Amino acid sequence: MAVVLSAAPPGALPLWQRLWRQFRTASILGWKIESNWADPFIFAIYTLIRPLAGAFILVFMYLVVVQGSTSNPYFAHMFVGNAFFMYVARVMMGISYAIIDDREHYEMLKYIYISPLQILLFLFGRGMANIITTSISVVITLLIGIWPLGIQLSWGQVNWGLLLPSFLVGLLALIFMGFLLAGTCLLLARHAWAISEGVAGVLYLVCGAVFPLDVLPFWIQAISYLFPLTYWLELMRRAMLGSSFSGSLAGFTNWGLFFLLAGVTALWGFASILLFRRFDGLARRRGLIDQTSGY
Repeated sequence: MAVVLSAAPPGALPLWQRLWRQFRTASILGWKIESNWADPFIFAIYTLIRPLAGAFILVFMYLVVVQGSTSNPYFAHMFVGNAFFMYVARVMMGISYAIIDDREHYEMLKYIYISPLQILLFLFGRGMANIITTSISVVITLLIGIWPLGIQLSWGQVNWGLLLPSFLVGLLALIFMGFLLAGTCLLLARHAWAISEGVAGVLYLVCGAVFPLDVLPFWIQAISYLFPLTYWLELMRRAMLGSSFSGSLAGFTNWGLFFLLAGVTALWGFASILLFRRFDGLARRRGLIDQTSGY
């Protein structure tokens, strides 16, 4: 599984073209691995079935525990938050697990490192397949919410002017968090794959995916405000449903919350790239780039 970037010498191409080829190659590779090299038709069926199972698990839990109606506005907010939260685990894992996959499974990470590419751009490209497949899953999940669950949501009432820029900034925040986890995986052994799932589980609670922030203890609420996903999920709900989910964030206007999301994302971006380069340097000095832990 070699990474072939270009037949021409690296210096013979403009910078933007070299970067595009690196990203395109990493994205294609990520798609092949994500689909397990399967037939596109079979993988399409799997992509359709997976969100159906996840959506109905949440619905049954809600009906049994809360014993409420799916027409309840709370259910709509919970359902939309859960749908967009699928990006969190999938995108972060798609980026960070590339380190584990290429070092432990395919044993190609050392060759990627000596290739003429930017490692962060490569990791972004590897995560692109997860972004595409998760987007399909989110759309299918939302359609299930509208029909047959009867959530009062129509595409005509969506605030697209707020949804699209907020979605892109939130996606950028997830990419930055994936870089940070990838850098952490460089320093750990094979079991580092559990970090992404563990972090996603914590964020599921503290960022208000299915619970309003107001029901959490004060100290957990304080932690929630440190993560851009808290503001991202709130903006997704406002853009799609037109109302706020967490009372603690209700005092912010839509665009005030958007600029807060952008500011926190910028801080995470600076910190994640800085820490990734720090962890990358440590991994190089310790000889961990080509070291496998096959146990």
